[in-house]
Amino acid sequence: DYPAPRAVLTGHDHEVVCVSVCAELGLVISGAKEGPCLVHTITGDLLRALEGTENCLYPRLISVSSEGH
Repeated sequence: DYPAPRAVLTGHDHEVVCVSVCAELGLVISGAKEGPCLVHTITGDLLRALEGTENCLYPRLISVSSEGH
């Protein structure tokens, strides 16, 4: 058996530079070079787009805890 992706996550218009997966919550959070951060379910449903403030437009690091912080 060959591993296969569960879902293809879409929504970014630019290069993805950081990703965090929280299996406990079933979430994937990704940040693109030109923003925003996108929150998907592990099955691929887009839940939310998080826009940064003027001082934080370009995400570089993302982390999510099992409590959802």
